[in-house]
Amino acid sequence: MKSKALFLTILLAIGLGFPNCDDCKCDPVEGEYFDVQGISRLVNYKKRGTCCADALKEGDAIKLSQYSGLSINLDVNYISNNMKHQCKWDFSLINEALACECVYNGWLGSKEEKLDDLTIITLNDFDAEHMANDTINDLMTISKYPDILDLNDFLSQDTALLDYESISVKLKKAPAANKEFKVKVIITLSTGEIYDAESTPIIFED
Repeated sequence: MKSKALFLTILLAIGLGFPNCDDCKCDPVEGEYFDVQGISRLVNYKKRGTCCADALKEGDAIKLSQYSGLSINLDVNYISNNMKHQCKWDFSLINEALACECVYNGWLGSKEEKLDDLTIITLNDFDAEHMANDTINDLMTISKYPDILDLNDFLSQDTALLDYESISVKLKKAPAANKEFKVKVIITLSTGEIYDAESTPIIFED
């Protein structure tokens, strides 16, 4: 009985002392899921060191070794929840640690949308096998942390629900026929939605 009373006393103390999400100073969360409405923009990136990347502007020149990839940024709406603030608490009696982590809009991903197809079309002659308006999926990889996969191999799989608001792809080789790299991207979702966008041109140097 004494041990039971002691346990209830400890549990009550923990409960009374447990902070709330306001203590984290988390920003309001519009919704834990997102719903894709389109493609907001396509952005090419240049590596910066071993950790980071900077957005390239129209007409910027780059070597393939410096190229970080193309980000397909999705335009989304957030599906509302009933909480003004959201946070996660990590608590352990073993290490006596209590830590709060803010969550963000769309942190649970799309509620029902999968990527059915992703087509990348070069708008300039790329090489002898890929002319302007040809699909260059076979020249692209896709980043699915922690893996880098061939784009066509990835699309042949049964893809999961979209978990992020952007998709990252990258060229396997630099264009040869025309150094200007400009593409059109078309995405098809499992819900039947189809969206497209064109990138701004960049230049690949030898």
